[in-house]
Amino acid sequence: MPERPLLLPVETLNREFDAKLLLALHAAERGWWPIIGKRSTLRDHLHRFPPSVYFSKGFRSVNGPLFRIIDGLGHAIVGLDEESLVIVSDDMLLLRMDRKAVTTVRLIFAWGANDSRVLGLSDGLKHKSIIASGNPRIDLLRPELSGYFAPEVSAIRDRFGRFALLNTNFSMVNHFLPNQTRLRFAKWVPAERVREMKTGLLGHKTKLLDAFLKLLPGLAETLAPDALVIRPHPSENWQLWHDAARGLDNVHVVHDGSVGPWLAAADVLIHNGCTSAVEAAVIGTPALSYRPVKAPGFDNDLPNGLSFEFEDGGALAAAAVAIVRRRGDGRHQLDPGRRALLERHVNALSGPLACERLLDGIERNADILRPIASAGKRVAMRLWHLSRLTYRNASKPWTKTLGKPDYHRHKFPGIGVGEVNERIGRLGAALGRFEGFAAEEIRPDLFRIVGRSA
Repeated sequence: MPERPLLLPVETLNREFDAKLLLALHAAERGWWPIIGKRSTLRDHLHRFPPSVYFSKGFRSVNGPLFRIIDGLGHAIVGLDEESLVIVSDDMLLLRMDRKAVTTVRLIFAWGANDSRVLGLSDGLKHKSIIASGNPRIDLLRPELSGYFAPEVSAIRDRFGRFALLNTNFSMVNHFLPNQTRLRFAKWVPAERVREMKTGLLGHKTKLLDAFLKLLPGLAETLAPDALVIRPHPSENWQLWHDAARGLDNVHVVHDGSVGPWLAAADVLIHNGCTSAVEAAVIGTPALSYRPVKAPGFDNDLPNGLSFEFEDGGALAAAAVAIVRRRGDGRHQLDPGRRALLERHVNALSGPLACERLLDGIERNADILRPIASAGKRVAMRLWHLSRLTYRNASKPWTKTLGKPDYHRHKFPGIGVGEVNERIGRLGAALGRFEGFAAEEIRPDLFRIVGRSA
């Protein structure tokens, strides 16, 4: 199986790149040829690669057309749903899965036992191999890799001192693109069911967003002179939070870097239903969930369950300031109940890294990952893919993509080969491995991992 390209597309730079770079380095050690970079750039050059293993970030309704191209070009699709760890219900996840898309997926990876269980309920996935490997994003938060973020953690603490971190999770009702909800259901879902789910979830999120905006002044006043740092979700309109923070001198809105060093540098996390609470639990940063309104069936039970929950903003602010002003760098330990909850949902918290478990799973299933598209089909798909790219590039100024290039830059602002190699150096120093490997730029924002002698 090694000596074959492993394609690692990245949609959101700050959320995904470091974890997939770590996976790429592990793969390169095993003899793979990893290609990592911006998803849209990789997509446009799929026809240039020999039959590869394509690592997808999900199986949602928008993936169907792309998956047919990938499969037709002779690539084998494996994947781990980045969004399936924190869900409001089993149904909500299953209703967003494209049945045609999942038929082309050869091998499924899951965050943990619960994720594996839910994915197994899908009609399209129940007969697929599902491996509860864990996610490389969690690898980066384990003690073994604490040195990777150390320079950033130090810089953040020098900048803000002791602070509370507020992570938002409102892209459904505060999206970067105006009037976008980004809540898509599969085409097979009845329209009445779609309306029911959208109405309930969007209504609940709107109430929560209003409550968080009203919380800010009192929370900031209670924390002062210590800082409150707000990190909006990558897909949100950040200007809303800049406007809300105006006039609050100790409130800072930031959107640089990945969440890991911010969680490690913060004294406490404040959120509602955010994946960052799971990541905080791994790192050992206490999390407070603000729940002024509740809606059974539309709340995210895992991150809220790993946190101390508050319905009253004043009580939450008092708890936050007490933690911020508590001296010492001791990490928060989950109680047995919360630890058990975390372990049901997240694998690879100890022992072999998720990167290693993922690659072991791919290599053990080499027989089902071999190219199945005939040479003739691959040629035909290549021609169709090229014609599709030509049409899209020619028509783009006149289509509904207006505004989306800005959105894509918002999520993936770009990264140079020098910065990628700096990150490789830090990953290698943290783990004491990867000597001799480096990134080589193929296209802007698209890189191949090679040996330095290559």
